[in-house]
Amino acid sequence: MKTSSRILHEGDDRTAQQGAVNPPIFHTSLFTFPSMRAFLDRKTAASPHHTYTRESNPTIQALEQKIAMLEGAEGCIATASGMGAITAAILAAVQTGDHALVVDSCYGPTREFLEAVMAGLGVETTYYHPDLDDLSDLLRPNTRLVYLESPGSHSFQIQDLARLSKQARWHGAVTIADNSWATPLHQQPHRLGVDVVVHSGTKYIAGHSDVVAGLITVGGSTEGGVLLQRVRQVAILLGATLGPAEAFLVQRGLRTLPVRMAQLQENGLIVARWLQAHPKVRRVLHPGLPDFPRHHLAKKQMSGWSSLFAVELHPPAGSNQRHRFVDQLRLFSIGVSWGGYESLIIPLLARTPAIAAQHQRLGLNDDCYRLSIGLEDVEDLIADLERGLAHYRLASS
Repeated sequence: MKTSSRILHEGDDRTAQQGAVNPPIFHTSLFTFPSMRAFLDRKTAASPHHTYTRESNPTIQALEQKIAMLEGAEGCIATASGMGAITAAILAAVQTGDHALVVDSCYGPTREFLEAVMAGLGVETTYYHPDLDDLSDLLRPNTRLVYLESPGSHSFQIQDLARLSKQARWHGAVTIADNSWATPLHQQPHRLGVDVVVHSGTKYIAGHSDVVAGLITVGGSTEGGVLLQRVRQVAILLGATLGPAEAFLVQRGLRTLPVRMAQLQENGLIVARWLQAHPKVRRVLHPGLPDFPRHHLAKKQMSGWSSLFAVELHPPAGSNQRHRFVDQLRLFSIGVSWGGYESLIIPLLARTPAIAAQHQRLGLNDDCYRLSIGLEDVEDLIADLERGLAHYRLASS
């Protein structure tokens, strides 16, 4: 079956569901057993029984099967948030005394977790530029994790996932890749050699801005299933398990992922091209545009595009002009998330010296804005941006 068909049917057993089209929500904290033997055998691989929803639940299991299928993974663990997925994966990969190599364009809370929590646990982190294709000079004897994110947050730079994963594997380090931007429809990092893939399922996969969820998948060539079991154990012990009602909502969103991503890709590219041609726009950071750095690598690794990108305007005649531009928008709401049905915008203002230094390394400045293009009529979105830009006065004017 094609992917769009498998999304609808993978993990569903309508006979067991008494003919229900949707897998039911098993709204229960615990499961009972028909016999002592069934109870004693509950931890064996052959046991058909669930014990406790923090460990497993049929509704959550159906979602995990679908995501593992999409990513081409050995298994999947659904978590209560994207950060639940990221933190469980990192904690399963490193321990006290280890060193982690992390891409400088990673999701902001990922960096915050490494610096606020992992550093206190004795794990040292080095950040590397997303354009770097050779990590030889940065790998140490105790490097146990190489963290990837392609496209990267805010700057959307493309990493060579296959090449970096091969280097990490030769060194004995685990690779983790955040695949939230592309979704499993447009990029499968496991097929490029990545060990662990994490998602904010809140974003495109759920797609309706009504649920918070995370997803972890582990590739089939990783230590004969040992890594999958380690990640699963950490997620369970952290209490990061997704709830059954939330799993039901993520499955609902997943069913329309192919059609939503097709429309979002189209809307995003139309708006990005329109912005490129606008006289008040300096540049557009969208991996799907032919002049975007490493566009050829993006096309090699991905089969399509999402609708999250950044735009840099020409310098304004005073910082108040940035407010005027955003405040005039009506369809674009100011919001920190993305990947839902609605269009969003946030200014990428550097509020601390550390963020300013990171933005400088990534080629960003205070005149950059991140746009999440939604499912509104694209002509209405362009008209909304035109209205905002009409109130944006340039420094040279």
